[in-house]
Amino acid sequence: MSSQFTQDANDQKKWIAPTHTTRGPAGRHVAKSLAMTGADWCWLDAEHIAWTQKLLVECIQVIIHESGGKMIPIYVIGSWMELGCWCCWDHCPSHGIRGRDEEDRPDTDHTHLSHLYPASTATRPKSAVGIKHLAEIVASEEVSAFMIGPGDLRLDLGLPQNLDGDEPMFIAAMETASKVAKERGIPIAGFAVGPEMTKRRIDQGFRLLLGTMALYAIVFGVMSDIGTGKAVADAYLQSKANGTV
Repeated sequence: MSSQFTQDANDQKKWIAPTHTTRGPAGRHVAKSLAMTGADWCWLDAEHIAWTQKLLVECIQVIIHESGGKMIPIYVIGSWMELGCWCCWDHCPSHGIRGRDEEDRPDTDHTHLSHLYPASTATRPKSAVGIKHLAEIVASEEVSAFMIGPGDLRLDLGLPQNLDGDEPMFIAAMETASKVAKERGIPIAGFAVGPEMTKRRIDQGFRLLLGTMALYAIVFGVMSDIGTGKAVADAYLQSKANGTV
């Protein structure tokens, strides 16, 4: 699967489509529902969500089957222990506070997920140290793509939490990521919420755009539907009161 990602590092169009999605709760029914959306890829969050190896494999199989092989499941690992690469352990944060503390997990859960093809593995550097060692991190043959955690990265740089920004330190970090991605022929995946961020991410070299995620999709989807429903109802009632319908 990684060869499909890296066969042309300059070709963004293949991966940029109107709809990209992620999934939150770990479950087969969620995987099946999202597989039918027509998105190019699906983010399986193996960093913040507790997965068993069996459930992860089953969800990958569900996504491949229900999408007719058109949706690529990408599972994001939270540590190098899960990837089976010990050499860069301290270079890839998420160990502990934001990710799962591997030392607190039962030995039976220390599963190495890198063999779960046809899915693809993405690591998610989100600190200044992670950016510094990014080339070393993505050099692992198990890594098919990498995500930048902009919010955590900005906090690590001493900047306000946000998905984007114009601060020199943040811009320099993103430029480093873009350079590594181009040199290694590996795509960057990341949030592209709204028109302006989407344009900026394309300019930054992102090739896997995450246009929505579970919380955003649920909350803003409900808000949008309620707003539309209220607007239609109010307009219709006003028209009836005016005698125009």
